[in-house]
Amino acid sequence: MSGSTQPGSGATVSIQALSSIVQRLPHCLRGQTGLSIRYLRRKPGRGLVIVYAAGALTAGSAPHGRDPHRWLTVVVDEAALVGTRLRFSTEQLQQARVETRAPGILTIPTLALVVQVFPADNALPTLATSLRTAHEEPLFAELEAAARTQLADPDWHICCARADPVRYKPGSRCVIRYTLKLEKGSGERVARQELSIFGNVYGDPEKPRAIQAASQQLYAQQMQEGSQPIIPRPLRTVETLGLTLNQAVEANEGANSKGARPGLQVLRPHFTGAVDGETLDVVIPGKELRATAIALARLHTSAVRLEGPLRTGAKAAKRARERAALIATYCPVLADRAQRLAQQLTKSLAPLQPDTYRPAHGGFKPSQLLFCGERVFVVDLDGPCLADPALDVGYLLAYLRPNGLWYGRAGMRRWFVSAAAKFVSAYRLAMCERGIDETTIGGILERARLYGAATLFKIAARRIHRLNGPRPAELAAMLTEIEACMSSSDAMVPTGKHNRRGIALQLCPDAGIEAATFEGSRHVRDGIVARPRSRSN
Repeated sequence: MSGSTQPGSGATVSIQALSSIVQRLPHCLRGQTGLSIRYLRRKPGRGLVIVYAAGALTAGSAPHGRDPHRWLTVVVDEAALVGTRLRFSTEQLQQARVETRAPGILTIPTLALVVQVFPADNALPTLATSLRTAHEEPLFAELEAAARTQLADPDWHICCARADPVRYKPGSRCVIRYTLKLEKGSGERVARQELSIFGNVYGDPEKPRAIQAASQQLYAQQMQEGSQPIIPRPLRTVETLGLTLNQAVEANEGANSKGARPGLQVLRPHFTGAVDGETLDVVIPGKELRATAIALARLHTSAVRLEGPLRTGAKAAKRARERAALIATYCPVLADRAQRLAQQLTKSLAPLQPDTYRPAHGGFKPSQLLFCGERVFVVDLDGPCLADPALDVGYLLAYLRPNGLWYGRAGMRRWFVSAAAKFVSAYRLAMCERGIDETTIGGILERARLYGAATLFKIAARRIHRLNGPRPAELAAMLTEIEACMSSSDAMVPTGKHNRRGIALQLCPDAGIEAATFEGSRHVRDGIVARPRSRSN
């Protein structure tokens, strides 16, 4: 093969056509065929990352999208991209020299393209080792030590262990569930137990140390207070692997146990129908929102000592401007509006200084939460920082907005306003109970409007990162929401103050909702699950 080709002028190939070309590369699939995209992101300066799931050659077999060992990652450098196309032709790709620099990793240097077969990952060099659980592997002893810590008994030993990747972000992180079968004793008095432990492998070797140090402080502090911790118990850090090990969150057994429920499932719109089946009534997960607010207040008032730079309003404003510029390039019809709003946001957000920078999550949203009964766990404490508490409040409220809001779907605005009011009211009360005065709390909620606007710019930019179609109406709706967040007279963050009927006094300007109708006792309309009427929390 020739190594003289260079990406640049001339013919280009579409990203959609890349899969059919990649699977013809040598040593990529080893008997598998049929690629389907399971993950796609393009970010400025980081290039394009696509994760494909490969099917099997056997007739009638379906693609195994959930089996990570059938995943194949393609990384394309920013210099090889032009819009949604690649700066080389099919012929150049087929003729370019392919190098195998490590097992499972193919590189085409002249085209700035890398193909990786899971678990091979240039930026996660210890991932493969973190998945090997045989007795002779270095991970085995670490898992056994973590299990003994959790069980508070040094007599347990592992009979066998299995590693199952559950979430993978190429070049950044992989979440692994380790299932351990343990024994202790001998003869007829052998005790057996199965245990699950979650591991997180990071590309940055410094990150697991910082995360585990903060987690251990928070967990120990809450145990000393005699309260139930809001995070899973941190068990061990394996520095040589860039791996943290934490106790798995398991649901309590019992007749009333609902099992472990992910935050994205719990904190989303549900509606009930009247007896006549002709109206929709919002169902607000009040207990779960209250638990979420209390957990966040406990984090914000903790004594955890965190290192690293402050997360300031100036930094959030800078990222908002960058995302607005991305929107402007991607959707020129909204360019002036997006950049004008970003500049207005910068003037208000950049100079803000809280009374105290407090321990914060840094990316607090429903996907980071796991509910067990009425308890909530923060399962991804990956970016702990010192910040204005308003950052976390605004972040959560931005992500609490359902996608149907951007399409004007029935009931969505009403659900969000009610859910936001529940959360804010519970957060205000929880902070007050922890000794924070009303003036300080009011300041946090006021600044949360601006942090929420900055986070909405991030949400709007996701469509660009995924190379979806422009959909200017959807982006315009997001910009309208950003503008409302920035308006002090029509705050998008309810103040938590209520009238006698419990209705939030400050709502959005377009909170009017048309009721949708449905037939039967259960119906799905516009992505909304409609259920028979039941009393809300």
